Amino acid sequence: MLLAARSLVDRMRQLYRELEQMTDAPISMHRALNAIGEHPGIQASQLATALGMQRPAVSQIVNGMVERGWIERVRPPSDQRAVQLFPTAVGHQVQRATAGRAVATLQRSVRSLDDGNLEHLAIALPALLSALPDRSTSGVDATAPE
Repeated sequence: MLLAARSLVDRMRQLYRELEQMTDAPISMHRALNAIGEHPGIQASQLATALGMQRPAVSQIVNGMVERGWIERVRPPSDQRAVQLFPTAVGHQVQRATAGRAVATLQRSVRSLDDGNLEHLAIALPALLSALPDRSTSGVDATAPE
């Protein structure tokens, strides 16, 4: 069991590293770009919630994506205090080129499981996660690959 879990973690790290090398961008940017692509106009605070990250970290990610030309910030005329995030043409191109390289691979793999295995996974994963230290108290950045 532990060997299988370790293999899963190692394989996902490998997929994340390949994606990062392909684009010279951290996986956190890809996660954020995908979320923005799925929800154009999302605000940074909503993005932070969607990614399970703190606002300062998301702010750095957003700044990096703006610098790369992947997204743009837009202030809607109805509320000049709000800032919405939209993927640019370059951002859409990056998304298309990298689609399914990491997270979607895992999602497709999970979907391929039969009902019995899915049921076991649904029971086992929350139990395993609850046994792990909370990322907010461990002092480790859970978004950074090891």
